Amino acid sequence: MLNIAEDLSPDDMKVFLEEAEEQLQLLDEEVVKLEKESTEDGLATIFRAAHTLKGSSAMIGYRAMSEVAHAMESMLDKLRNGVIVVTGEVVDSLLHSLDALRVLNEELAEPRGIEVDFESLVKEMDSAVANQTGDEGDAAEIVQSSGPQLLELSDDVMIEVNAQLESNRIVYRVDASLEEGSAFGAVRFFQLHTELGELGKILTSNPTQEQIAAEQIGNGYSALLGTDLPADDIQTRLSEVQEIASLTVVSFDPATAQETAAELPQVAPAVLVDDKQPIKEATAAESQHKAAGGQTVRIDVERLDHLMNLIGELVIDRTRIQQIERSLLIKYQGDELIGSLGTTSSHIVKVVDDLQEDFMKVRMLPISTVFNAFPRMMRDLSRKLEKPIDFQIEGGETEIDRTVIERIRDPLVHMLRNALDHGLEDPDGRIAAGKPETGVVQLSATHEQGHIVIKVQDDGGGIDPQKLRESFVGKGLISEEAANRLSDTEALELIFMAGASTKEEATELSGRGVGMDIVKRNIEAINGFVDLQSELGKGTTLSLRLPLTLATVQSILVRVSDVLCAIPVVYVLEAVKLQPESISTVQGRDVFRLRDRVIPLVDLAEATNLERRSGEQMEGARHVVVVQIGERLTGVVVDALLEPQEIVVKSLGKYVGDMKGVTGASILGDGRVVLILDVGGLISSAGGYRVPRNSDQGDAVIGKAA
Repeated sequence: MLNIAEDLSPDDMKVFLEEAEEQLQLLDEEVVKLEKESTEDGLATIFRAAHTLKGSSAMIGYRAMSEVAHAMESMLDKLRNGVIVVTGEVVDSLLHSLDALRVLNEELAEPRGIEVDFESLVKEMDSAVANQTGDEGDAAEIVQSSGPQLLELSDDVMIEVNAQLESNRIVYRVDASLEEGSAFGAVRFFQLHTELGELGKILTSNPTQEQIAAEQIGNGYSALLGTDLPADDIQTRLSEVQEIASLTVVSFDPATAQETAAELPQVAPAVLVDDKQPIKEATAAESQHKAAGGQTVRIDVERLDHLMNLIGELVIDRTRIQQIERSLLIKYQGDELIGSLGTTSSHIVKVVDDLQEDFMKVRMLPISTVFNAFPRMMRDLSRKLEKPIDFQIEGGETEIDRTVIERIRDPLVHMLRNALDHGLEDPDGRIAAGKPETGVVQLSATHEQGHIVIKVQDDGGGIDPQKLRESFVGKGLISEEAANRLSDTEALELIFMAGASTKEEATELSGRGVGMDIVKRNIEAINGFVDLQSELGKGTTLSLRLPLTLATVQSILVRVSDVLCAIPVVYVLEAVKLQPESISTVQGRDVFRLRDRVIPLVDLAEATNLERRSGEQMEGARHVVVVQIGERLTGVVVDALLEPQEIVVKSLGKYVGDMKGVTGASILGDGRVVLILDVGGLISSAGGYRVPRNSDQGDAVIGKAA
């Protein structure tokens, strides 16, 4: 059962989860950077993130998260003050605590009964600190004495004490002291203070919550507590806090009180909870209002999607208005009203174009939202595989539609893991090859001609085409004869075949023959394609060429029978008109020569199971659209070539289901439906043909590789 504030509204919970995720992502990015370069600004950023998480979680009564965050904050404060320095052990303990915070955040969003072993986390941090400082602790932080502390019994405090007694509640004095050598005393006192706040009302304490937050503590803690509970219950509950050497709970009698106000140092208020009254800059709900009044505002993703659909409808109507305008101008030349309609139509077209362009920018996100999750992953894999790496990221500011971002995360995970596991040699192998012990893996993104290109490069040993041939033949995935006919470039593409792996022994990371085929399939599903380049001894580069958005597609319209189809321009190399004598047959399939390449033909009507109209039996010249994915070319035979056009992508819907050779649909301005073709599927329907460069037709490799 989660222990959170009872009056927390669903809206406040949603805002808390969103802001917590932002702070967790910030911690993930910055903590990993500590190992490369520990800067004052970097440490300050991490400290603020942990402090914010501690405060906001304590504000909603989420004690487990606030305790873990406070423990992190304590270690980070030691780093800031130079008590300890950054080591792998320190970073490991911070990352493990960060993992715990993520689990706790997920548990708050969707409770599954998962608990975090807080004591093990603190012990790990204790150990990391002790290995640098010994067990002496940080004497500079001890600003108060050990044992029971002098309590401030001001007039306001005494009024509160009497009010509690008049309400038939009991006022207890609680005294506690830490075990000698505790490196995380502030964490323990924070736990103690939080527990007391849940048991009743804290009337005064020394150290105060502000001092605990600033780690201005000694070895002792004292407080006055107003509660309905018996002393034994309080003693039992507080005894659960670790590293408390002594603990007493006794009734407080104001008549015999002799204490005076303690001289307490003044510190900046921290975001902590005292009787559910936060000392803070803004509540979770207030932060939403601040955002709305500032430069940014949070918008639900579903609203953005709905707006995109509406704009898509406007784009369709825009095209229709243009068509109607042209028809009327031809029919009623010189008519004044028609001229006015034309002017209005042009303005509407411009407004819709501007609206579409601006809204597309709203949907764009920097690709760093994906990239920034990978340094942690690569660090963990590097340590597990014992392969030191220099992981570099470039172009994180490059923007791309959020729908594309959602689809490339998993492919990039596969690519990066392969680069580290398959691509880079082990340290001994690198030294033997005359390379630095530390390998380099680079992840980059750039804009190129209306598309985004993402590359994963490594300086490893490269991929051996001959080893690939032998591996695939040995597994029965390809015949020896077919393997020998493949060029080195074609052999490299075998890695995208399902079941491909050159790993001699399967591990939890790789070697089971899954991964790159998934990458290729997922990327082609969003009208992108994958390119692989590798050089033995130098390394490997995998490139993804992706559309900037999935909402609209620049395409070439074609007709097959009575059906309109759209071929995404990204795949189109060129369009040609073939005479019958230009077409040859190799192994029972039609091919044609385009300059120095022999290219297989696929009839779009056959590939999509569409029947031609009577009399249209492909007699005479054929219209062919040459499409390309990587090194693979295919000529798509169509009945007619129409104009290029930007179309709005619509889902086929669950009632239509999967349609062979089709990925989606759209509606033109005149109401006609157009099918968006699956170019990757069309090329596959040609039987997996790979036609090498500079080959004669008679020697062309036409047929499945296996």
